[in-house]
Amino acid sequence: MKKEFLTLALFLGVANAAEIEKIIIKGNKYIPDELIRGLLSVRKGSEFSLERIRKDIRKLYRTGLFTKVEAYEEDQNKNGKPEVILVVEDLPVIYKIEFEGNEEFSDDDLKEYLGIETELGEVEVEETIEGYTSSPAIEERLAVMKQLKLGRILTFQEIESLRRRIEEVYKRHGFVGTKVEYKLIPKKGASKLVFVIHEGKKIYTSDIEIEGNKHFSDRKLKGLMELKEPNIFLFRLHPAFSEETLKEDVKKIEEFYKNEGFLEVEVSYEVKEEGPARKVIVKVKEGPRYKLKEIKIEGNTLFAYSELVDNILKKNERKGRYFRREVIEKIKNRIREKYAEIGFLNTSVEERVNVNPEKKEVSVLLKIIEGKPVYVKKIKIKGNYETRDYVIRREMRVQENELALKKGIERSKTRIMNLGYYEDVQIEPVPRRDAWWDLLVKIRERFTGQFSVGLSYNEVTGLAGFIELRKGNFRGTGDIAGISVSYGSLYRNNAISYTRKWFLKKPVDLDLSAFDRRIEYDTYTVERTGFSVALSKELSEYWRASIGTSIQRVKYSDIDPEASTYVKEQAGRRDSRKIFFTLTRDTRDYYLLPTKGSLFVFRNSVGVGLLGGDEKFYKFEVEGAKYFSDTYFDTGIILSLKGEVGFVEGYGGKKVPIDERFFVGGDFSIRGYEYGYAGPVDPNTLDPIGAKKKVITSLELMYPVFKKMLYFAGFFDYGLGADKWSDFKLSNFRGGYGIGVRIITPFAPIRIDWAFKTKTVPGDTNRSRIHFVLGTFF
Repeated sequence: MKKEFLTLALFLGVANAAEIEKIIIKGNKYIPDELIRGLLSVRKGSEFSLERIRKDIRKLYRTGLFTKVEAYEEDQNKNGKPEVILVVEDLPVIYKIEFEGNEEFSDDDLKEYLGIETELGEVEVEETIEGYTSSPAIEERLAVMKQLKLGRILTFQEIESLRRRIEEVYKRHGFVGTKVEYKLIPKKGASKLVFVIHEGKKIYTSDIEIEGNKHFSDRKLKGLMELKEPNIFLFRLHPAFSEETLKEDVKKIEEFYKNEGFLEVEVSYEVKEEGPARKVIVKVKEGPRYKLKEIKIEGNTLFAYSELVDNILKKNERKGRYFRREVIEKIKNRIREKYAEIGFLNTSVEERVNVNPEKKEVSVLLKIIEGKPVYVKKIKIKGNYETRDYVIRREMRVQENELALKKGIERSKTRIMNLGYYEDVQIEPVPRRDAWWDLLVKIRERFTGQFSVGLSYNEVTGLAGFIELRKGNFRGTGDIAGISVSYGSLYRNNAISYTRKWFLKKPVDLDLSAFDRRIEYDTYTVERTGFSVALSKELSEYWRASIGTSIQRVKYSDIDPEASTYVKEQAGRRDSRKIFFTLTRDTRDYYLLPTKGSLFVFRNSVGVGLLGGDEKFYKFEVEGAKYFSDTYFDTGIILSLKGEVGFVEGYGGKKVPIDERFFVGGDFSIRGYEYGYAGPVDPNTLDPIGAKKKVITSLELMYPVFKKMLYFAGFFDYGLGADKWSDFKLSNFRGGYGIGVRIITPFAPIRIDWAFKTKTVPGDTNRSRIHFVLGTFF
């Protein structure tokens, strides 16, 4: 904003020591008198001071809310007490933005394109943090905006910028001749801003042709362009034409070629008019492709050349040893990451490129300025309006006065995100002085009080609907409270739970839950009602152990008359008292769809006869999984290897409850088989009765098809369920193999597999089977 010179006209004859009788505000259209008076140091009854009035005028200007401030003094009552008159021109406070004349775009569309909020209360005043964005001018402006509580102040330059941006939106969407005007409808304290739009004529793109491209396909180059041609399958019938957008697209294509080693490329375009449509012809002169001769590195005293380059150059050699900007940037990023791993956050890399046009070669010199190790001075947290600071600080793996290691910073971000309370978490090192920096933790909280309604499906529970009310980050403490109701044709699961984080101010979680579950199997129904209590503790960064107990009332009913003898023996009610222990090591990068890391789980549960318990058994399970991403060819393929081993036995003359046995085969074990049919079956009824022992392995390859949302998969499962270890012969093992798709939706993941058996078994003679799972992955 261009500020006018201050004007201060003070009449003679008033002593500096006189008492001010009145302060009068004039000329303000938008900002109330009371707010302006609140910014002044001079008050009614205070001592008149020329210097203080000058400071107040400068202060008003610094807020950026006034284009003019003039001060006058009068003594109308001739009593020696001056009246101070402030004449100002203020900027409008906008409480609402409206659009008129927009037929092609809705108000919401324009709001999204412009990146603005249009209603009162949608715009939040951005807080500042001492030492970063704070300054007297900013603080004074924020103070005014907080007091107004009506919206935001817009300068006329900002309003004009919005007006031009609306015209640009129309221009980029193919409209020519669009004109936009605005009007202010003022009120005392706030105003409504109305943009009046006179829409122009729309021009369409009829076709895009690309000529001269030999190394890259039309599809590849068109994918770089924002301008699009008609596509009936994407319901894109009349895509807009904008020459400004076309010019930017030509630059993108040219930049893409240069980044791929075509340093002499020339890209031009031609536009042909076809009535209201335009045909676009993009002409490419690729020229020669330059090779990458060498990359030299200087200034590295802490890492060897091979450590900094890794296998990046080898990959490039396999692709033809061409000069690619991507290769250079990967090496520069790796250099910064390697140094950040040992706390050198201020390491920088200077690049010098030498091009040899005769030999068509490029040499690159990377000069490293190593700097010094960085330590954390303070950790500042921003954006936690609900969460208490300590909830975030206890997840930090880098603390104040410690070396700022990259691994600790990244792990801190992962742990905070995994709490599930935030939409986004950023941890930014902020330079302060010398080797002492601050860490700024910026979080964007999500609404943690969730009311969810949805569906789930698998072959055991069938189709089930659920309603869940869950409050994460309860009262800002990180605790979790929830209640859920699930009903389906074969399934019922109602539960209430509470997790107390850092129980007794220790790194221990207390989990309490009460539940009522019912599952209808083919030949029987089992119901379990009770409650459980568990304590879990993080042993180290990736290891966690939990121990707990559950008290349940169990009922086996609806026994089919043709059911196996083992099932019939389960009929009736009994009491269950279980003690369980779990040990977990989890280094996965994302629990829903891991791309790297591993998972190890050891489970042990014991049914005991204490307090009237009728079930007596001990059960052990070990599960492991390892995930790999293709870093050799960078195809995005994910390989997962998984294995399970388990056994369960009864004691004290008691048999193992049937729903504690292992049912191998089905959606979550060996695909291609029905539930339980890769294990023992009753010889008379051919119904699965579960196994006392299990061994399961699985290999799966997933290939990303679309933006980490759609994957194709191939898999092979192999294993067996049996009652004796001697039955685990290779000739008895069952396998399943096939293909499938994985769909990651905002509501729930979806898995569809078509699996084939390696051998048919009695009771399950189909060669293949479709597996559909909604709500969780294998």
